[in-house]
Amino acid sequence: MDDRTEYWWVRYNAAIQPAEVGFIGGIPMEFRFIGTAGSIPASSAELIERLPTPPVPAFAPRVEQAAPTKPQRSGSWLWFLGVLLLILVSQCSGQLFDYIK
Repeated sequence: MDDRTEYWWVRYNAAIQPAEVGFIGGIPMEFRFIGTAGSIPASSAELIERLPTPPVPAFAPRVEQAAPTKPQRSGSWLWFLGVLLLILVSQCSGQLFDYIK
């Protein structure tokens, strides 16, 4: 059978309140007014209008990894040497061009 929960405006004891309505097979079975504990049989209240569904998160929840992985450091020396070479070329470029002439 189709068991689901929806949110509705419900009239109960001459008051209209939002409630969580439990359906079984498309038939309302019980109400739980939002902000209260306990439920009320569906035969003692009247459904007025269905409330819109709550918003769905735009992004899926992040799944945590079991163990953090070590960052790969294989290219760190290559970067270091590249930066040193760039500094050396920029500092000595005038002298290098003079030697090439």
